[in-house]
Amino acid sequence: MTRARINVHNSEVWGKLVKTWATGKNYVNYTATESHPYPTGIEVPPRYPKPSSFADFVAQCIDAGVGLYYETDGEPPVIGNEDMGFVLVQATPASYVLRLPAKEMLERSEKAIADGEDYELPSFYKRIFGCDVQPDQVATALQRITLHAERVGEYTVNTCH
Repeated sequence: MTRARINVHNSEVWGKLVKTWATGKNYVNYTATESHPYPTGIEVPPRYPKPSSFADFVAQCIDAGVGLYYETDGEPPVIGNEDMGFVLVQATPASYVLRLPAKEMLERSEKAIADGEDYELPSFYKRIFGCDVQPDQVATALQRITLHAERVGEYTVNTCH
């Protein structure tokens, strides 16, 4: 069964949780200051070890306050007991990991774009850049599919290598 894409309610906590898994330093519970903006010590034992299953992944996200939800309306919230595989891959400086999106998810996004659905960016873009997506840049299906290709390409080349 193909499920809808999983999104997060709290992008900042999600990023901190990913950084915690990648480094072993607890960014989630760390209080950052201007003079000490990130943790420096490895947490032993880690409160958030790298998840080993989908259920473990979801449980840690819930515990951290990430808030996982399915993109499609009408789907139940992500609760961790879904029949879902789980793969965690961490690159090293000596390796390049090319992460490709799922074919079905990519095609679903393209169809939605062609059918005229709005192309939405995460809300933190508006906070950082002070504006929404410019309507004249996403007015046509061709413009939306171009933005989609640019974002997929950026994500793929910048993701965890």
